Amino acid sequence: MFDVASRDEVERFLVRLAEEDSRITAAAVVGSRAHTAGDRWSDIDLTLAVEDETAPVDILDEWQAKLAEDFGATALFDLAPGPIIYRVFLLRGALQVDLSVTPASRFAARGETFRLLFGNVATEPVRQRRRAGTDIFGHAVHHAVRARVCIERGRALQAEYWISGLRNEALTLTSRREGVQEWYARGAHLLPANTRERYADALVRSLDPAELERALEAAISLLLDESDQAPEIASQVGSQLRALMKSGR
Repeated sequence: MFDVASRDEVERFLVRLAEEDSRITAAAVVGSRAHTAGDRWSDIDLTLAVEDETAPVDILDEWQAKLAEDFGATALFDLAPGPIIYRVFLLRGALQVDLSVTPASRFAARGETFRLLFGNVATEPVRQRRRAGTDIFGHAVHHAVRARVCIERGRALQAEYWISGLRNEALTLTSRREGVQEWYARGAHLLPANTRERYADALVRSLDPAELERALEAAISLLLDESDQAPEIASQVGSQLRALMKSGR
């Protein structure tokens, strides 16, 4: 695995590239290291503003070649929500680098974890819209139904997939209720110990049908505890969720 010194070397390299490229009008650190030192395992998250006449993907392609040559980088995937293009790289030592590029006229802080390195933001901060509690709960119900169907069909691996998805949606709701970061379970380690233990109980430990039944019941129970975050849909499907816990017994 990479060490802090090698991570810092890559970050200095990227910031220098940004400062020397006249097409780049601003750069910022985003993510966990925007306002903290992060830790030994923190990755690199940089966001760039480029002149509106420059295609953001051109910058990413050029930087990809430089990162590949100097640090053995592999581009894993792109995301393109709105005006931003994100590209995720994996470098030697399993160092992850997340680069995002935005036209300068649309460059803005998108959340609280944003530290400007140089240049200026063009617009007011953009707050990401949180998923509605009903949407999260509804997805979790869907996953619970699919898990039950897969158990009945004897499709153990698929059942595990849906149980895990159900558990993760419930965890999002629990994290929200407890006031910790809900994205990708980033605040899960801050949940009360007894809550973390209950989520551990909802892990699938084998593909034995009885174990799948047990884990599904534990995950549904966790979801039902969050019914007050989606009271209307929970009141309509609560009895069916409880029936899913008892099916096949």
